[in-house]
Amino acid sequence: MSNISKNLLVKGAKGKVGDQFVYKTRGKKTFITSLPTINPNTVATEEQVRVRELFGEASLFAKGAITNPELKAAYQQKKAAGQTAYNIAFRDFIKAPEVKLIDVSAYTGLTGSPIVVTAKDDFRVASVRVSILSAAGELLEEGLAILNPINRNKWIYSTVRENASLSGSIIRAIAKDIPENTGTQEFVMP
Repeated sequence: MSNISKNLLVKGAKGKVGDQFVYKTRGKKTFITSLPTINPNTVATEEQVRVRELFGEASLFAKGAITNPELKAAYQQKKAAGQTAYNIAFRDFIKAPEVKLIDVSAYTGLTGSPIVVTAKDDFRVASVRVSILSAAGELLEEGLAILNPINRNKWIYSTVRENASLSGSIIRAIAKDIPENTGTQEFVMP
């Protein structure tokens, strides 16, 4: 890919030129690339079909995201040189958040006990839901955690019900990002 930096004739040009090459613009830079080629006899594998569908969905999400002025501005703030808000929104759709840690060190089983969840995303974690299940798998309680205003990777859930038998209880945290991808982790109380 060639970078054109001082040629005023093609600076900012976009699109295909005949059947020879393509002009692409990223930020203030213009590039020349060869035309993409696709062999018409090639049959896509199941994985290729899955990835193409995922990229199609990501493209639709990114196009919709940049039509929302507030969301576009938020994605715009995260872009690096040569990227657009569309690029960041596209990547956000592709990459799900991760629950890194469930800290139950202060969880005593009493009402109001805090459970701290560390969750990360390439853009932003939108919400974290915490569920507490008995050792038998019965749902005891669940609710949304609150974002820690000081450390924006930590979410705090305060329990609302008493749990008399902590041993074997399952603490589940589900992090969700703006495109509604989820990341999950469970912790079994000793």
